[in-house]
Amino acid sequence: MKIGIIGGGALGLLFSAYLSNCHDVTLYVRTREQEDLINGQGILLIKGGKTIQKQVEVRNSNNIRDEEELLIVAVKQYSLMALLEKLRYTHTPLFFIQNGYSHVSMLEELQTRNIFLGVVEHGALKHNANTVEHTGEGQTKVAVYRGDSGFPILERQIENFPIVLSEDYQKMLVEKLVVNAVINPLTGVLGIRNGVLLENPYYYTLFTNYCKEISGILDLESESMQKHVEQVCRKTSSNRSSLLKDLESGKKTEIDAIVGYVIQIAKEKDKNYELTNTVYWMVKGKEIEGEAHS
Repeated sequence: MKIGIIGGGALGLLFSAYLSNCHDVTLYVRTREQEDLINGQGILLIKGGKTIQKQVEVRNSNNIRDEEELLIVAVKQYSLMALLEKLRYTHTPLFFIQNGYSHVSMLEELQTRNIFLGVVEHGALKHNANTVEHTGEGQTKVAVYRGDSGFPILERQIENFPIVLSEDYQKMLVEKLVVNAVINPLTGVLGIRNGVLLENPYYYTLFTNYCKEISGILDLESESMQKHVEQVCRKTSSNRSSLLKDLESGKKTEIDAIVGYVIQIAKEKDKNYELTNTVYWMVKGKEIEGEAHS
């Protein structure tokens, strides 16, 4: 199957490396430097202390073709708006794997008949432009947003990279939204790995109160939602969240797409969001600090 993957970040590299085991993969990247590096050296996948070289075709993202049988959109949410203009009239099925929920409203204008949404539970760390480390095994959940009920690549499962179908994209995305809205900004501001949120009693109190407020904003049962987030924390205990990595690298974070979206919902519903707003301000402040030192 011909698959195009748009975005040369950690997830774009990870998906390219694994899917190339069974499919004809083309990776679309933004810079000529990354394109040349992958053309010359391939993608280097680090897993369990071993490095495996994967060869894929790579092209500039300004030259996306309408020839693939599936396009996986793996860019960060803040880069999505400009990209959607290029994809507006494509007929290729599209699969979006962004964090948060605010990107869903952007998809209405797309002309393609089949659109899928996904949640990625793998841990991935990008070391450089062509090297990604698979830091934690999980699964990719897929749900239909529009069109056919069958996802094109489900019939060919790849070892250590399972893909499963979910029935309700809203439930799937909201559960992941809460996980990202709680774990990512707290670990980013505190500068800690995920598991420390449960291990440190003071951080755990903050974690509990914050999770309860977000659950209330989204009209979710707080106790069961907290148990779910705790389970993810334990499973990814040694991981450093993507938001923490972005802050450490002086990059823009996805705080607006994740916590910003929760604040927007709180305002619409006239719900209390004092703690959520405080967390948002702290992350935005760290972003500015990172920009000043980069």
